[in-house]
Amino acid sequence: GSCSEVKLQRKNVQKLAVNHGGLLAGPKVGKAGYDLTFAIAYLRDFAMNYAILGESFETFVPWSKLTQVVMATKKRIYEEHKNRSLPGKPFVCSRITQLYDEGACVYFYFCMNSDGVLEPSNVYGEIELCARQEILNNGGSLSHHHGLGKLRSQFVSQIFNDGYVNSLIAIKKAMDPMNTFGARNGVFSNIPINSSTGMEHQRKSHLGK
Repeated sequence: GSCSEVKLQRKNVQKLAVNHGGLLAGPKVGKAGYDLTFAIAYLRDFAMNYAILGESFETFVPWSKLTQVVMATKKRIYEEHKNRSLPGKPFVCSRITQLYDEGACVYFYFCMNSDGVLEPSNVYGEIELCARQEILNNGGSLSHHHGLGKLRSQFVSQIFNDGYVNSLIAIKKAMDPMNTFGARNGVFSNIPINSSTGMEHQRKSHLGK
């Protein structure tokens, strides 16, 4: 927009922020936060030296479900951590990173103490999957921009119907019958592949059928 439009928007945002206990930190803080994203992976590796496992996961949530999704997901993580009798207390928080007319992108951060825990990566993964299920149960999406990949492929049947999945598989079969570019992500994660004849015609077990 024009300079005058931006100034008006900034004024309105500042008014809303002040009314709800917030403040405008300015562009420098935002840029510093963005620059930090390049170091996050290294900070995670550093923390692992001290038996701390941490990761983030994101979702898109409509405004009407925002509080519900955040509260329910945090509660589920705490419950799953307690049910497994894991050491210490988990660190769980969330933040909004992108705003839209319809809703917002929400990031969740979950850290746990892995000291003395057998197969801690698997335990962490189980709790994360429970958190993702809770997000879906309360009106959030499976992903905002990270995509389905392999980790989230097991939720495909909850977000896509058979017609949509079959359409994607048909296009894939027509354009890449030998699965040359196949990474087995998303809806293609459970499609039977024959190394000599390429993709099999039927989906078989893709949606548990």
